[in-house]
Amino acid sequence: MRRWIWIALSLLALPVSAQPVAAPANPGTLVVMTGSAEVELPNDEALASFFFEAQDADLAKAQALVNQRVGDGTTALKRADPKAQVETSGYGSYPVYGSGNRNIVGWRVRQGVTLRTDSLASLPKTVAAAQSLLSLGGIDFRLSRAARERVESQLIQQAIANFNARVAAAAQALGVPSNRVRIEELNFGGREGGPIPVAAARMSAMASDAVPVPTLESGRSTERLTVSGKARLLP
Repeated sequence: MRRWIWIALSLLALPVSAQPVAAPANPGTLVVMTGSAEVELPNDEALASFFFEAQDADLAKAQALVNQRVGDGTTALKRADPKAQVETSGYGSYPVYGSGNRNIVGWRVRQGVTLRTDSLASLPKTVAAAQSLLSLGGIDFRLSRAARERVESQLIQQAIANFNARVAAAAQALGVPSNRVRIEELNFGGREGGPIPVAAARMSAMASDAVPVPTLESGRSTERLTVSGKARLLP
């Protein structure tokens, strides 16, 4: 018993150091705010998709026809737009079954071709040159990577300016002078972009071959950027 009493007295004799609670390093009001920017630009690039499909009881014949047409089609595209990027894709062979049974009665063969170009003025004639050989799957107008990179600095400046304006408005509403505002954190969100329904000049010249030149409108796209952050309004 005496041993336990001695341990208890020893513990009581140890010095106790008080640990004061630290005051907040940055007193004041923390404001979480977002800013955004948006730029509208004319599309400067097009991605056109073509395809050719053939069906025959003999697989080799169907493949030979597809190979010939796609080869002629890519040649026509490169001749019409030498600077364009032309690629083939999606080559496939599929069995065709008879009605009411699982017997193979033929083969369907299909191959795709894509064309990426910034020569929008000559695009209608380029498309018409290939349509006599290939079927047009669709055309997607967009902003090129170079165009998006050119406006990146503008988007950043506008988004930060919008963020600062909102923080200043919050400080004014709370009666805090501008020299007592401190930006503590900034985070940039992902950039967004997409086409908007604004038509560009119509392109509708007639071709000299059997396929008329299509009417195409490249339209415009928007690039958006958001920024979020924290600002402290000091007392």
